[in-house]
Amino acid sequence: MTHVSKGIVFVLTGILFLLLSFILPLPTPLWAVILSVSIILNCAGTAFLIRFIQESEQREK
Repeated sequence: MTHVSKGIVFVLTGILFLLLSFILPLPTPLWAVILSVSIILNCAGTAFLIRFIQESEQREK
């Protein structure tokens, strides 16, 4: 899997967890866990995408 694929999968999964936290009526501790997982996945996906952008810029030089 390339950095782009990993990044997109992580970001989309993070968005899915974010939507689940809004849609489902959950107890507060479970809601906090789902929201935390969403934040972590989105940050990791963004890091993969930034790494891909940096590598592609270095190849162009």
